[in-house]
Amino acid sequence: MAKKSQRWKKGAILEINAYGHLCRAQMLRFPELAFFDPLQSNKLLFRLWGQQSAIYDGRWQKVGKDPVTVELTSEIPRFKKDAITGKISFYISGSERTASLEECEGLECAAVWEPEQVEDRLRDHCENKENKWVKSMAL
Repeated sequence: MAKKSQRWKKGAILEINAYGHLCRAQMLRFPELAFFDPLQSNKLLFRLWGQQSAIYDGRWQKVGKDPVTVELTSEIPRFKKDAITGKISFYISGSERTASLEECEGLECAAVWEPEQVEDRLRDHCENKENKWVKSMAL
């Protein structure tokens, strides 16, 4: 079946084939997506900013729509790390400030992920492996 062009629609549920692992995500406020654990149905794995091409070209197919939960409507903090200076900053709602390593531990990196990187991350989660992309962006 040919993939069809799609638009961003908050609340839309996406089906993602991550190398044989069927995963789901929900579109949040553009360009954020919430990804759920295929092994534990509704358990949130992570939220990140995703490259829109996977949606627009139909790589990740819309399969439904659900209301976005209150938990997923609030903005979450992320970290940034300057590749040259190594300076770490705390980022939320368009604001950024210098931060300590401790403040940013456990936060998602403020980066836009390519579809292949997301699929690799989902596959590695399902196969209980360390993900090279998460590792490369770690503090």
